[in-house]
Amino acid sequence: MTDLVRVGVVGLGNFGTIHADAASALPGVQVAAVCSRTLAKAEDAAQRYAGATGYDSVERMLEHAELDAVLIATPHKQHFEPAMQAISAGVAALVEKPLTTSLREAHELVVAADEAGVALGTVFQRRFVPAVQRMHDAIAEGRLGRVVAAECLAHLGRDRQYYKQDDWRGSWSGEGGGALLTMAIHYIDMMNWMLGTPASVYGRWATLKHADYIDVEDVACAVVTYDSGAIATVQATTTFENGFASQPSPTVGHRAPGFRLAVHGTAGHSVGVSENPELAQAVNDVWTFDGEEQRMATWRTLEEGRTSVPEFHGRQIAEFFDAVRERRSPAVTGRDGLRALEVVKGVYLAQERGSAVSLPMSGADRRAADRLTEGAA
Repeated sequence: MTDLVRVGVVGLGNFGTIHADAASALPGVQVAAVCSRTLAKAEDAAQRYAGATGYDSVERMLEHAELDAVLIATPHKQHFEPAMQAISAGVAALVEKPLTTSLREAHELVVAADEAGVALGTVFQRRFVPAVQRMHDAIAEGRLGRVVAAECLAHLGRDRQYYKQDDWRGSWSGEGGGALLTMAIHYIDMMNWMLGTPASVYGRWATLKHADYIDVEDVACAVVTYDSGAIATVQATTTFENGFASQPSPTVGHRAPGFRLAVHGTAGHSVGVSENPELAQAVNDVWTFDGEEQRMATWRTLEEGRTSVPEFHGRQIAEFFDAVRERRSPAVTGRDGLRALEVVKGVYLAQERGSAVSLPMSGADRRAADRLTEGAA
């Protein structure tokens, strides 16, 4: 291929537009095609990008547009088909999280991309936040000693109006999961990136606040063990007031705390990040290395209070296109997306069985987990 990366965007909702705008702003990238279920919407969107053509069929787009990569930002249940079509056509695919809601489908995508030698990535843009990268680097350099424990918190707020935005939100049939799958999965991926390969998961979930209008979980807790021996806890909830896409509460002034991840090691040191409010740029809130006490204050001055959208989507998309040019794996792979999905769906399966689930899942466990959330599998 030439240095020019020709890109197609599938799905033209809020995040599809973010993806398309981010791609079009990059040097050496052309948004050559956009695809929506409605041709008029696709053709209207195509006018925003020089040389782009609108399509209402991924198959026709791949046949006629001569693409190097596609960005997929459709609703959760509509990730698999366009991603597999792209891989089958030899076109790289970067898929919004979750990679899919089905473990069978996610596994098939990873295997197909490996066999075809095609780059497959999952959008976990928070990995590209400077505070997160500093934290990862400190762990990778061994500054914490042996990592022994971590805690991952997603203390978020949603309301009825949030779930009414789209008919697919808030149901197993449409969204495939709730607080874990749609929100906490970002920080679960981040936790995996910091701690390594997860070996087992046990957890519980419930719907305690939003049960009148959703059937997926609005609260969940889990314990994840890693191949290294490290043990991590996860707590995810959408039961706070004044969270993302919520009308201000007339009775509660407190803001939903957002996300937090902290990691602890045998050298007596800890590192952490917090994202408060949700979708703000995360900052380091724990950094215990001797002689570096002032660094957090300096970093906060530079980074606190900034929004994270769309900057870090743009950084991940740019890195993905570099991987396509260089014919290498991207920084965040499809296998990373599968690994995070297994932790989430392992919680659902663990509750059903009343026992921990080994990871990576066997084929039988993937099918069992899919039956709980996807119907017959």
